[in-house]
Amino acid sequence: MAAPERTDVVIVGAGTAGLPAAIEAARHGLRVTVLEQADQVGGTLWRSWAQLSAGGTALQRSRGIHDSPELHYDDVMRISKGTADPALVRLAVRHAPETVDWLMSAGFDMDPEAPAILYFHEPYSLPRTYWGRRGGRSVLEVLLPRFDRAREDGTVTAHLNTTMTALRTDGNRVTGVSALGPDGVRLDVDADAVVLTSGGYSGNADLFGELTGGAPLAGPGAPTSTGTGLLAALDVGARTHGGDKFLPTYGGVLLPDSPSRTIALDDYPQLTPQSRPPWEIHVNARGERFVAEDADSVDVRENALLDQPDLTFWVVYDDAVRQKAPALLPTWAEDDLADAFATHPSFSVADTVEALAEHAGVDPAGLRRTVDEYNAAVTAGRDHLGRTHLPLPIERPPFYAIRNHGTTLKSPAGLVVDEHLRVVGAGGPIENLYAAGEVLGGSTLSGKSFVSGMSVTPALSFGRLLGRRLAGVEEDA
Repeated sequence: MAAPERTDVVIVGAGTAGLPAAIEAARHGLRVTVLEQADQVGGTLWRSWAQLSAGGTALQRSRGIHDSPELHYDDVMRISKGTADPALVRLAVRHAPETVDWLMSAGFDMDPEAPAILYFHEPYSLPRTYWGRRGGRSVLEVLLPRFDRAREDGTVTAHLNTTMTALRTDGNRVTGVSALGPDGVRLDVDADAVVLTSGGYSGNADLFGELTGGAPLAGPGAPTSTGTGLLAALDVGARTHGGDKFLPTYGGVLLPDSPSRTIALDDYPQLTPQSRPPWEIHVNARGERFVAEDADSVDVRENALLDQPDLTFWVVYDDAVRQKAPALLPTWAEDDLADAFATHPSFSVADTVEALAEHAGVDPAGLRRTVDEYNAAVTAGRDHLGRTHLPLPIERPPFYAIRNHGTTLKSPAGLVVDEHLRVVGAGGPIENLYAAGEVLGGSTLSGKSFVSGMSVTPALSFGRLLGRRLAGVEEDA
């Protein structure tokens, strides 16, 4: 067996948290070894919207927006109804303005409409959400050149297509990692510190159910989001929390050949009423409406979905709506949509409401009753669920239904860490083991809710913070 490599810091996962951690640690003189399961670095930034949030940035001040980390903290705790981790939220919002300002100083291609109040998640009280013109790729345009320079000068060594199999330990002290490389060759690395930035488990349906109270997994999670870092930490005594705070994202369509993977997020149906008021109805397997489809609060709609069988619902409409309404699936070409209704198991079309229900897997009597009740509400201008946007009845064949699911965009459960981002076991912090990013769990910083920008910005901030801190440059204030 080859002798272990020796480095100062091992970073497991080269994504939103791992890249800035490696960049900062190398910039301050540490030798860094990065392990990445995929064949490229960047993680979810290649495909995410990468919404950021921060209170008190230079960009806000230039726009006359008076904000602060304290106001940001208050909003996070309000939106999460006090279910987010207060200490880590404070740490995140304190460092968020510096992170956004750093991105801007590094040439980040900020969308000119940012900062803004967005409604895909429960909204902030102030314009505090930022994003690049190219989503996560705008963030990568800042990170990748810096990471590549560190690799070129030898301060960072990156092993791609490499999966960590175990943390190496001596008692309660982590001493390095073991991994398998692309040819199945074992790699051992000794280090003074290991940073887990390995992402979540949204690509692992079995682990998702185990950590998330049996909830079904549906989402666009990457195949490499298998929870390897989290599992390795559990093997050395780490603890997890947050699985009981699972809340589904409202909507998403499965790929035709998968029980858990969905189409890309950009191709989801447009179900945000502030962007597109609903012309359709949303029904569960019993054929019943379960929420006002135009409810201002996405939190209300998500919690209503949480109570539906299998977290599944159908968007139902008729030919008049198809012709007159703004596109429900704006990124889909007409030919692709026609093909979906002909071949995709989640898309149904029929000449009667009852036949539609039979094809879609919805109770026919329930759907017939619901459509009749909705049509009466349209005529009366008054809906028993409180919906106010009632443009057309659903009465002209053919009738359409698209099956949607409560989806997962980030893993809710994650490792317990302290305010120094040290991974915590039953007896306290595990020496030399740190974590940042989605491996902390989405509920840590958003609670049982979704708080705009409280995934990407903390991952960037905590990665940068750990890189500096391990180099002895910065301690938490």
